Amino acid sequence: MGDILRTDELENAIDFLEKAAYHYNNKEDKYWFKWLMISLHGALYGFGVCSVKGTYTERVLGMKLGKKKFEQKRKETIEHFKKLGYEIEDESILDDTVEYNASELLAIKKILEYCQSETYMMQRSDSKILKITDIQDEAIEKMIFYRNDFIHFKPRGLSVITEGSDWIVKAVVDVIRFLALESNNVNYFEEKNREKVKFILEQFLK
Repeated sequence: MGDILRTDELENAIDFLEKAAYHYNNKEDKYWFKWLMISLHGALYGFGVCSVKGTYTERVLGMKLGKKKFEQKRKETIEHFKKLGYEIEDESILDDTVEYNASELLAIKKILEYCQSETYMMQRSDSKILKITDIQDEAIEKMIFYRNDFIHFKPRGLSVITEGSDWIVKAVVDVIRFLALESNNVNYFEEKNREKVKFILEQFLK
């Protein structure tokens, strides 16, 4: 049996943050800026998801299927489990399974909008709402632009002036720090994960 990668939304966010710190501090790689923007995007998105989600996954998912497509997905799900030798008798469990599998993660801008909403963020007595400054908002927009440009790369020659980009990193990392450690909405079931996040964030101060 081959190796198995097991992860979850928190570990995934931490991994992105760790990769961002690595590329920020290892600029001898020609493509450091590319991977820094991609990793920062993943870290911000990931900790935003963790902050909004709390203990209710549906908070961060969007359902775009109409009734007809939903019923089709329902039939496909029933057939899938039958082939595996299972039959879902509980209708509510079946519907929840279909809804989850057919849903999509909300876009990063919607997640960040929710991070600034009392409705979504005030989950506990010590929860805090994200307040994005104008500088942070501009930095996030630039990061998203660069990330999307690299991820969906159109055939062309590209030159990016990376000198002076530290302000983007600092502003985005400050937002990540708030979501990860100060919003009090991220559930760290293992203290070692919280300590790891603190350690990684310190790497951006070098």
